[in-house]
Amino acid sequence: MEESEKKSVQVTTYLPKEVLEQLKKWMDDNYQRSVSQAVSLIVEHFLKKDGRPLGDTDLAPRVTALEEENLPPRLAKLEIQMQLVREALIAAGARSLATGVEDHLAENTSISSGQFTYTVKEAREGLSKTEIMRRLDISPTTLKRQAETERMTEEKYLTKITGWQLGTGERPKYFPPTQSSSPST
Repeated sequence: MEESEKKSVQVTTYLPKEVLEQLKKWMDDNYQRSVSQAVSLIVEHFLKKDGRPLGDTDLAPRVTALEEENLPPRLAKLEIQMQLVREALIAAGARSLATGVEDHLAENTSISSGQFTYTVKEAREGLSKTEIMRRLDISPTTLKRQAETERMTEEKYLTKITGWQLGTGERPKYFPPTQSSSPST
């Protein structure tokens, strides 16, 4: 039993269980901590005072005042809890998870080049000639014919039409030009 319930045992003793449950829900909904204070508000609301009915009295200003009174401490408590969670994650090695998060983003963040879409990871590791041809829907025969028409090698022709730069090595890959636009997911 909570502290406020212990103090109001006399009030709650006479209430049927169903009514007590409804009262507790009303208290939660209206930010009331004390049973006696809640009962006083309800009774005041439905009784006449000075010959005028209080049933028409709007409780919204009181509820708003109580919300404003209770909101800052609740927010402060949440901020403290979030800070503690953050610190606990860092202490538990969340920084080592950063690499996994970066890899996940690299594999799942797409960049549109106008001709085809690629991921951050593909941009970092490069695309093979075959993969670029597949994405451009160009067959090896078509590529060869178009490159000969332009009097270029197939590799230089792909560089010309995609804007991607050919890397070096035994099986060089193509890399996108440096982009000033931001990636989209």
